[in-house]
Amino acid sequence: MEKVYRGYKKVVEGFCLFLFLLATSCAIENDIPYPVVNGGITDIRVEGQRAAEGSSDAEAIIDASAKTVMLYVNDSVDMTKLKLTRLVINPIEAEVLVDSALCANPDKFPFAGFASLDSIPMSSNTRINFTNPVNFTIKTYQEYVWQVKVRQIIDRKIEAQGMIDYSIDESDSRVIIYVGKEQDLKNIHITSLALGGAYGEVTPDPTTVKDFTSPRKFTVQYAWSKPNEGTIWTVYVQLTDEDGGSKPSTGDLSVNAWGKYAYVEGKISDSDCSFEYTRQGESSWSKVSATVDGTKASAKIEGLQSGTTYQCRLVNASGSVLGESTFTTEEATALYNGNFDLWYQAGKTWYTGESGKSFWDTSNPGTTQGLGAAVNINPTQGNTNVVHTQGGKSAELKSQFKVKFAAASLYTGSFGELVGMNGAKINFGQLFTSRPTALHGFFQYAPATVGYVGDNQPTGTIAKGDPDVCSIYIALAKKSYTVDNTKVETFIQFKTDNNIIAYGELPLKECVSTNGTWKEFTIDLEYKTLEKPNDMYLIVVASASKYGDYFTGGDGSILYVDDFELIYD
Repeated sequence: MEKVYRGYKKVVEGFCLFLFLLATSCAIENDIPYPVVNGGITDIRVEGQRAAEGSSDAEAIIDASAKTVMLYVNDSVDMTKLKLTRLVINPIEAEVLVDSALCANPDKFPFAGFASLDSIPMSSNTRINFTNPVNFTIKTYQEYVWQVKVRQIIDRKIEAQGMIDYSIDESDSRVIIYVGKEQDLKNIHITSLALGGAYGEVTPDPTTVKDFTSPRKFTVQYAWSKPNEGTIWTVYVQLTDEDGGSKPSTGDLSVNAWGKYAYVEGKISDSDCSFEYTRQGESSWSKVSATVDGTKASAKIEGLQSGTTYQCRLVNASGSVLGESTFTTEEATALYNGNFDLWYQAGKTWYTGESGKSFWDTSNPGTTQGLGAAVNINPTQGNTNVVHTQGGKSAELKSQFKVKFAAASLYTGSFGELVGMNGAKINFGQLFTSRPTALHGFFQYAPATVGYVGDNQPTGTIAKGDPDVCSIYIALAKKSYTVDNTKVETFIQFKTDNNIIAYGELPLKECVSTNGTWKEFTIDLEYKTLEKPNDMYLIVVASASKYGDYFTGGDGSILYVDDFELIYD
């Protein structure tokens, strides 16, 4: 039994396969099952703990049914080395397993619950990296995976002479300060720019910076920051009136900014009009024709740069400005480890990515951990021989039959848990802030003959004796999904579910043998709405057997994928 828990953090598709225990050839059978003893977290505290915004209750938010914990901390603590001060579990004798890569000192972490720091040895080190959600496994006769999330709330205070309002974009480290039109952008007086809250140091001293005719850069560092590793913030100052006429949220123009283009719309009284736009701080304007419908003019501005602030305006034939606004395009966020060059092994399990960073997952934990450990195979792993880009790696997905048919898969999300001896629960989706237009990449596929067909296989799809087919698809959703592949009703209905805002898949006719060569593909995302939800989750899935969720496919079907990237044009 390993002391340090690396993860039930990932995977799978439908199969649980994983259950070699069912399997067959034990010389001695133990007919007395272990008792089912639930394990859970009943209380947890960390240094710097505080209440959520708008709340007065600083206690941990515990959801026992979902096995999740939510904590909030102030800006006085280092999230990369956050100290646990209390961890109460039930039953108290259960073991606590945490990924050692996240522990400040794995050898000193108390792998058990504790009521306070006084109840464990003084040499103990309970510090954990909570910059991303952390899985805690409470181990009784079974293993129960709990996810603990910590959100740091930083009280940023901004004050300037003549300021009317301000906006903060924490994800992009940008601030826009709106001042009255009578203010001189060459002589702005900032009295407070606490971008790092009460404990962050801002350099240069904001009170000494006066000229904001162009964006200015400031660095925020904390006492625990390494030299030259602070967060760089960009601060803009814009002139506006008391009604906020030039502010993006209440401006004359409606702007829906994507990564490299934007939809703009405004009200008009003159049909002879057009839109103009420029990067903020520049003087040259570009013109875009407007589509007029009654009193509404609209256009799509293309060829923009991602993560960039622009000004746009609606003008009539005489050059009079009918409306204006400022907007910032989304970041063209890259797909993490899309080239599949990064792999690491924890125990018997191979993962794609870097230790301590969970984004992709596979079916591997189901065949190397817990009840599936006796199978001891990794259906998905890195390959250095069959690659699209020389010198790197590809992801090799090989469907296999071990007690039960298991389709090798690779997806954004995490492996949940085994469902008895029949299947598994998979968590699909990773939080994402950008809206891509397509998924581009390369694949190579060698299908085997379908030898296994599940009981719930949809009619008219595939039958025993047919060549297997692979699957690659992408979606953006308003939420993450947990799929139990033993329950068809939990499967995601990508085309009809209103929580799916965009979807695209590799056409079935292309999910066939590539005859030993790499095939390029581009999957366009079809958006059901152009409006951006508050939260988005990116789902990307590749499988060596398209119907593996139904335990259908061919033993030995191999899919190689490489050089995945998101397109934003």
